[in-house]
Amino acid sequence: MTRKLRIALIIQLSPRKLGSMEDWIISLVQEAARRGHQMDVFSFAPVHLVVASRIESAGFRWHNVEALLAHPFESARRLAKGYDVLALNLFAPRSPMARIAYSAIPARVLFVDHHSATPAESARTGAVRRLLDHVTTFRMAGLVAVSDYVLRRDMARFSVKPPFARRIYNGINLERFAPPREGRPGRLTAIAVANLIPEKGIHVLIDAFSRIDLPDARLWIVGDGPELARLRQLARSRGVESRVSFLGLRDDVQTLLQGAHVFVHPCLWEEAFGLTLAEALATGCPVIASRIGATPEIVTDGDAGLLVPPGDVNALATALDGIFRDAALRERLGARARRSGERFSLDASAKAHMDCYEEVARG
Repeated sequence: MTRKLRIALIIQLSPRKLGSMEDWIISLVQEAARRGHQMDVFSFAPVHLVVASRIESAGFRWHNVEALLAHPFESARRLAKGYDVLALNLFAPRSPMARIAYSAIPARVLFVDHHSATPAESARTGAVRRLLDHVTTFRMAGLVAVSDYVLRRDMARFSVKPPFARRIYNGINLERFAPPREGRPGRLTAIAVANLIPEKGIHVLIDAFSRIDLPDARLWIVGDGPELARLRQLARSRGVESRVSFLGLRDDVQTLLQGAHVFVHPCLWEEAFGLTLAEALATGCPVIASRIGATPEIVTDGDAGLLVPPGDVNALATALDGIFRDAALRERLGARARRSGERFSLDASAKAHMDCYEEVARG
């Protein structure tokens, strides 16, 4: 029988909405409780009330990562004394938080790589970086990649291989993200769900949408971020302001996906996984996405969606126009999308991560 573990889930995230990352945190703490482990969550504020209450109802506590970063030496001692396993998520491998975790001896550090990178970042192979990468792995007890693409990248970067390194897909709630019961509404709608930063390529999508000669078609953009004002201005300058809706952060993304005819993911960087891609697939929504990073692993071109070169406005406009005009294509891609999305079970992901924590604790 596995001994009771003390686990710290440390994540560079403000769980302020009810998205799939928040679902994953809740699923993890519930799985820890089922196995009799202790799991405290360290994240940034603010925290959605539902997330906080689920952590508390499992018998665990939430802590602000800022408090750890403010007092690194004291925090390292605290983590070393209080936990057996430190699961680092969404932090860079030599970030200040990672250095605190590595200093928390004898706690065992599991590094979970969710990192999306620009092609230039991925190509960096300087001698100093290679040396630091090898040193960094000395304090890693294991490495989890969220896709095969990330696993290959990390095996090359850190000179590691299985079983030290493994792939565990991110998970989504397949009951929450399900196809609509009564079909999709008549007005043609494209949707994008993203953190509004340049690397997500939403400006490319607006430019492509403006080139489509379908006056009744509309575009929903869900999310917020530093690019919001620029994107609003771009929609105005392209003459599509009245047909592009900026919906902000939402807790009902599944309902919006069920009401859309195509999901567009025009990222410009090498996406590590793409939770929103998995969510769209699970709702049976056809996908148009950039052929870069892990995206071709999540969406097979011509099966559940269409892949286009990143940043290619004309190719994106052609794909979007084609899906809008071809109802039979939408139906065929949508049926395959749901089957494809079923690979990404939230429960399976949580159980695989908990298995990994137990293995890391055993050494």
